[in-house]
Amino acid sequence: MSPVDGRSAAFERHLLLQVAQAYYLDDRSKVEIAQQTGLSRWQVARALREARDTGMVQIRVGDPGDEHAALGDRLAAVLGIERAVVVGIAPAAGADGAADAVAEALAGVLATTVGEGRSVGLTWSRIIERLPAHLARMAPCDVVQLAGVVTLPGDRMGSVEVTREVARIAGGTAHPFYAPLFVAEAGTARALRAQPEIAACLDRVERLDVAVVSVGHWSEYGSAVYPLLPRELAEQVGAAGAIGEISGRVFDEAGRPVSPALDERIVGITADALRAIPRRIATSFGEYRARSTLAAARAGLISELVVDAPQAAAIVALDAEAGT
Repeated sequence: MSPVDGRSAAFERHLLLQVAQAYYLDDRSKVEIAQQTGLSRWQVARALREARDTGMVQIRVGDPGDEHAALGDRLAAVLGIERAVVVGIAPAAGADGAADAVAEALAGVLATTVGEGRSVGLTWSRIIERLPAHLARMAPCDVVQLAGVVTLPGDRMGSVEVTREVARIAGGTAHPFYAPLFVAEAGTARALRAQPEIAACLDRVERLDVAVVSVGHWSEYGSAVYPLLPRELAEQVGAAGAIGEISGRVFDEAGRPVSPALDERIVGITADALRAIPRRIATSFGEYRARSTLAAARAGLISELVVDAPQAAAIVALDAEAGT
C-alpha cells in the first residue's frame, strides 16, 4: 500500500498488519474492516493483496496429516522402532483431549492391523481406558490383561472393564484377573502370581502376538503406578534414577531397570516378557514424557508408538540436541 495522505511507511506497515490480522485471524469481513479503519472496501482488498505480496501474510495449503506422517517417520528413525503414528492436538485440548485423540488413533491402528485369531494384551492407562469408546471394530481375538488391577472411582473403566469391553467389541474372549498391580509384600505378590487364574493369564502373556501399553513418567501425575506406592518407596525409586515405567516396570534414562525390590511386588508382565512379544505398541502424550518414551525405546520395550505431536517433536528435538 503506497503512502497516502502523508502517512509514513511505518504507519502503512502497521495498517497492513492491522487489516491482515482482522481478516485472517479475527475472521472480520472487508466491510467490517473498512468501517473499523476508515478505509474503503477497495483499499482493504488492496491492503490484503499487498500483505500477501510482501510476505507479511503467508498462506499454506496442504494436508496436516502429511506433516504428521513426516514427523512420524523421523520419530521412528530416532527411536529405532518400526512405526510411529503422530497425532495432531489442538493447543487448547488439554491432557484429556490429548489422551482422547491418541486413543482414537490407537483404535484405528488396532482395527486395521490386528488379524483374526491373534492374541492382544492390554495394560491400563488414561489412553487405553478411552480405547473402547473409539474402537468400533476389531478382528475376533483373545484379549489378555497384562498387569494387575487399577481401580478408579465413579463410572471410570479399570483394567478388568477395559479388557472385557475390548474383547466384546472384537467378538473374542477376555482373560482378566483381579489381583492388585502393586502389593506391599514381595511374598504376597509371589503367592498371587501362583494362583491358578492369575498364573493362567500370565502364561498367556508369554504367547501374545500384540501388547498395547502406555509409557508413564515417574511422577505422581505422570504414572498410574506411582500413586499406588507408599510415598517413601516412590521417592526412593525416583532417587535411584527412575524416569519412566510401563506396567509397573520402572527404568532409568538409559532404559536400565531401576528397582528389583519394586519388581518383586508388581503383579503383571515382566520387562523380559514384554520384549519377547512381536508387536509392542506403546502410547503416550505430553512433552514432559518425552525422555520417558526415549528410555522405553532404549530398553527395547516398544516396537511401535502412537503419540501426540508435541511429545513427538520434543523427542526429535532431544535427539538433535544429543547429536550437537
